[in-house]
Amino acid sequence: MSGLSNAGKLLASPHCLFVYYADMTAADTPAPDRGQRSLFVILWVQMQNAFNDNFVKFVLIGLVMNVAAQSKLGEQIEFILAAMIPLPFILLAPVAGFVSDRFSKRSVINACLLGQLILFATILGAIFLKNVPLAIVGYFLLAVQSTVFSPAKQGILKELVGTQKLGFANGLASMLTMAGILLGMWVAGIWFDGRLAALNEVSMANPNGWEAASLPIIAATLGCLLALALGFLLLKTPAHPEVPFRSSVFYQHFIDLKRLWQKDDIRKCALFVTFYWLVVNFLGILFFQFAEVLNPDATAAGRLSATAAMLWWVGGGLIVGSLIVSFLSRQAYHLSYCVPGGLAMALGMVGLCVFPISSPLWNASLAFIGLSSGFFIVPLNAHLQALASDHERARILSALNVMTAGSGIIAIGISNVMATSGLPPFLHLTPFILATVIVSLLLPRKLRQSSASSL
Repeated sequence: MSGLSNAGKLLASPHCLFVYYADMTAADTPAPDRGQRSLFVILWVQMQNAFNDNFVKFVLIGLVMNVAAQSKLGEQIEFILAAMIPLPFILLAPVAGFVSDRFSKRSVINACLLGQLILFATILGAIFLKNVPLAIVGYFLLAVQSTVFSPAKQGILKELVGTQKLGFANGLASMLTMAGILLGMWVAGIWFDGRLAALNEVSMANPNGWEAASLPIIAATLGCLLALALGFLLLKTPAHPEVPFRSSVFYQHFIDLKRLWQKDDIRKCALFVTFYWLVVNFLGILFFQFAEVLNPDATAAGRLSATAAMLWWVGGGLIVGSLIVSFLSRQAYHLSYCVPGGLAMALGMVGLCVFPISSPLWNASLAFIGLSSGFFIVPLNAHLQALASDHERARILSALNVMTAGSGIIAIGISNVMATSGLPPFLHLTPFILATVIVSLLLPRKLRQSSASSL
């Protein structure tokens, strides 16, 4: 959402009034003891935003699968909603960054929280009206809201805690965001499937998805009210009217991408990171197809909770793996972890092909994929940041985000083609297993770690 600080400085956007509203209600002189409280607030609203995005996505997937069963929309809904997440980022990331730099980050965050409340109310209205297209439009606008929210929530941390505590705050934010993502999927899956199963026991004359979705979305909408109220407890942060608006803001990330591509070492590392996210995005969509094998009847309950459980196993493993690698890398990062990490990821995917779906060994394979992926991606991220100089690091990371978002679109396309092929889901993994092995073995030949960081 773009913002407004005075009548002569307006960035064209349908959401300008949101930031203006937040600016007008901001406190001019915050009390000095509000820093710790502000940190708690921003960590909470970050987690809540991640929770809500994944919560509503899962509820809408379950809803559309139920009420549009056997239709093209019902069969494609997970691909449609998945594509809506990276698209706003690819198109609007530089604009979102400009808004966060130009206006008070507190005001931008409060504007986003207000927009979140309005959009959840819109989705709730769509459910009561039994209007699937309106609900999907509401979800897409939530993805736009998250795109604007992202740079503001990250940028405000330094203003709240300073440089010395920034690492601590970033670590907490990352952990809580991951927790919000996992909890959002898990709660949505359990809640929607539980209500759907109870309603189906009473009657299956009509699809019960609408009623099953209504109470969860009501609760999430009320949660948006709490987040909005908490947002106004944030410290007032300064606006920067000296930051000029230039038309290049609409395509700056593509300029940054060209700059990244011209730097050989950075380009290679960015490609390895992008490959990782291609695999992760593909697996995230494939889990819906594994859940469909377990629950072939789209009008019955079970698909969402099964998918959420799979993602929980992987996400939990990733958290543990990332913590282990971070501990082992206290003095320096180690690129040598990437090769065994990538090969272990491939081995975990083999387990998904060999063991019965949802069996203890199958779930262990999911957790093993998550854990080993921490050994693959954490050193790569550190290496990329080490390669980029201080004056260009932000632009390099912005370009990398475009690449990883693009990998999500590619993963959706590959998943869609494979899903229509009629092959069982475990066969979809075969090319990714081979590719992961090849990429892992190529990595040490393509990337060279400087002596500043031990191998």
